[in-house]
Amino acid sequence: MTRLGKKVHLMKPTDVDKIPIRRDSLYSNAYVIELPLDSQPDYVWQTLFEQEWKSSLHLWERKVVIVGDKLLLITTPTGIKDKIDWLKRVIESTNVRVEKFNQTQQIMAEKEERDALREHENVIRDALRRRLF
Repeated sequence: MTRLGKKVHLMKPTDVDKIPIRRDSLYSNAYVIELPLDSQPDYVWQTLFEQEWKSSLHLWERKVVIVGDKLLLITTPTGIKDKIDWLKRVIESTNVRVEKFNQTQQIMAEKEERDALREHENVIRDALRRRLF
């Protein structure tokens, strides 16, 4: 059985002036920005997303946490619009990776199916040869 990932997108519109922002309870100079997603990400998407944002050059002053169907961006209050734009790019990159992952999974499943069919044909051919000869 092939495990495919599902793409996830930010809910539209993502107006910076209307996004809920609250102070982080652990860090006095940090804020939590809650961004709703169109669905709850599956394991494949979450794994690829985490790889994407952790490999970003803009990692030093932000952290991203997935909670259900929301992304929580924990960051300093400066340049929030730029940080949300960065997060949108990370989501887009993740969705591209999910698409490539799905294509690879489908190719592997088709190959396994062809191999199983070929093996089955060999078993039948061998059985027929034994009966005929």
